Amino acid sequence: MDQTRAPRMANAGRLSVARRPGLALAAVAAVGIAAAVQYKRSELTRNEKAQKNSPEHPNFYVSVDRSGGGI
Repeated sequence: MDQTRAPRMANAGRLSVARRPGLALAAVAAVGIAAAVQYKRSELTRNEKAQKNSPEHPNFYVSVDRSGGGI
């Protein structure tokens, strides 16, 4: 391999991100949003299971779907 081409080929992956910073930013934002949605979904599921199986108020559980949306 030619000595002048070796450093350029080693940095080829970094240069593609530098050429398209908007695309990299959009990808990072999409991954962040997907992670936040997944976290919120699992948090709501855990809370609903905890309320449903609570030993303090076993008969007063009403899911949000049946409660009419709040006060």
